[in-house]
Amino acid sequence: MPSIWKAAVEELDRGRDFILATILAVKGSSPRHVGTRFLVRGDGDIVGTIGGGLFEANVQDFARLALQSKTSHRALFSFTGRDADSHEMICGGEAEVLIEFVASGDRIREDIFRRLLEMTGERTSGFLFTSVSLAAGGTTAEPINHLLLDQQGKRMGGFLQDHDALRAMPQTRSLKPAQILDATGLEHPVFLEWIRSRGTVYIFGAGHVGISVAHLAAYVDFRVIVADDRDEFSNSRRIPDADRTLVLDSFHHAFSGLEIDEDSYVVIVTRGHAHDKSVLTQALGTNAGYIGMIGSRRKTGLIFQALLEEGFTKDDLQRVHAPIGLPIGGETPEEIGVSILAQMIAVRNRKDQIGRAGD
Repeated sequence: MPSIWKAAVEELDRGRDFILATILAVKGSSPRHVGTRFLVRGDGDIVGTIGGGLFEANVQDFARLALQSKTSHRALFSFTGRDADSHEMICGGEAEVLIEFVASGDRIREDIFRRLLEMTGERTSGFLFTSVSLAAGGTTAEPINHLLLDQQGKRMGGFLQDHDALRAMPQTRSLKPAQILDATGLEHPVFLEWIRSRGTVYIFGAGHVGISVAHLAAYVDFRVIVADDRDEFSNSRRIPDADRTLVLDSFHHAFSGLEIDEDSYVVIVTRGHAHDKSVLTQALGTNAGYIGMIGSRRKTGLIFQALLEEGFTKDDLQRVHAPIGLPIGGETPEEIGVSILAQMIAVRNRKDQIGRAGD
């Protein structure tokens, strides 16, 4: 998603109109979830994807027409019979898509998109409200309105009065339609999103595997922090994909100053068993959403046994993915990195699906 907001800001900076296409609802099978977006430029190029295939091609064609007519739409795309069978994208289902025309010179939305870009860069979170007052299948030449609030409900830009928007403040992470009052007291349907970081991975160990994990994690939109006790290993020159590189005084104080929460992913790939055990002991004292440790089954078994003798429980150890990664038979640092990222993505997607369960 950061690339979408970056592209939106770039298009506005260049004085160009464009289209944002957002999936509002799906019925049946879908390749992407509700809230997925892509941007269509004036020359027809796109940034992002809502699933590819015939579905995306049709939305793209519709977006080009909307760009020419300078109109916004709520469009319903249906796939049945031969189309669904041949493309296997939304098999016999439907998708409702907001086709949003964004005019160059729209300073209100430019401010919104800049703030969204800043939020994703800073890995902060907030709430985006998008007016979708058009009836399904409706068309308008009027701008689609947005409101952006930070995590505490402070207004960061857009339409409406804060107290009205706060009435619809979500209690979960799910994307859902909401009903809120605008400044005139008229009721409009609004699409509500929690804009948030897609997780921070803390990689302990800046060896070959750590570098591979950092590179791949950044590629799939994790925030990446790498820590090691050797400054010649943990530095931005050697690991340019990391958001931060830390040099620890000792692995015995690996988490000092770090903010670990349920959206944190701890990857333990140090150069020795003793360091791995030390980091794991500290990780189990956090509420990290993912903890993984590299090593053979024999090595992890020995470490687990030592932790049990130190007072940890079997439930504690159930939190640990060890040996780390999915069993794809990888041997090289790059292959091991792929197996680790695949497991982390599976955990992240499972969390997102739970968060969207109420949609």
